[in-house]
Amino acid sequence: MKKILIMFFILMVFKSQLWAQHYITLGLGFSGAFFDSEDLDRFKETYNSVNSPYLANYMRGIGGAMGLRWEIGYRYIGRLGTAVLIGMQNYKSNDAAQYQNGEVRNLELKMNSMYVESEIGHTRKNFFVNGVLTLFFDRKLTLKSKYSGPTSEAVKNPLNGTYNSDTSISTDMGIAIGIIKEPIILTGKITYPLFTGGGSNILQDKRVEKIENGTDIFPNDYEDYCFDKTYDGVASDIDGLKILVTIALVIPLKK
Repeated sequence: MKKILIMFFILMVFKSQLWAQHYITLGLGFSGAFFDSEDLDRFKETYNSVNSPYLANYMRGIGGAMGLRWEIGYRYIGRLGTAVLIGMQNYKSNDAAQYQNGEVRNLELKMNSMYVESEIGHTRKNFFVNGVLTLFFDRKLTLKSKYSGPTSEAVKNPLNGTYNSDTSISTDMGIAIGIIKEPIILTGKITYPLFTGGGSNILQDKRVEKIENGTDIFPNDYEDYCFDKTYDGVASDIDGLKILVTIALVIPLKK
């Protein structure tokens, strides 16, 4: 019995080596994110409260975002599958409040970052399930605020501007499920932040005229902003759950 088990183990190892394969991958992915920010939530609530008598449609909040991902990497498909990927990720989300006279306050949030991602997990035939750890770096956020009239032309307003963050880093952990059929790998991932930097960085429009007017910081409380009270700026540690689908071209290296 022991000999049979040993032979079975040797055969399984030999079999795994037969289908083990190294790849270079080139991929494009589509991603949805569900952002969470106490500062933006407070801005939405206070903006709606202050302007409630005049609004036809209220701000809903910047929560859901869509984005694209580009990647290049190395992937080993074997019993213990691994991958190392590098690339770029971006997201975009919009919100708006419409007034009864047809005027609109538009907000557009963009997030861009580079990333390095590692995977490790189990492979069975051409199907794999891996754990994922992602480091995002050179992470930048931009919030554009624009007030426009019924003809969509910009109306001068002190809250108008392009508010940017300093660069920061963040890390995500999650799971990847994929299937390979040369020359394509299709992968689905769900990740959630372990750490998000930028809590001490605020979204700021650094144009000279904005700084001189004291309107260079995007407020986390619109009511305090309107009544010249002390307020904090919106912090750039905006992050959340991410769902990704990636399709990649695989280039075999060696058997």
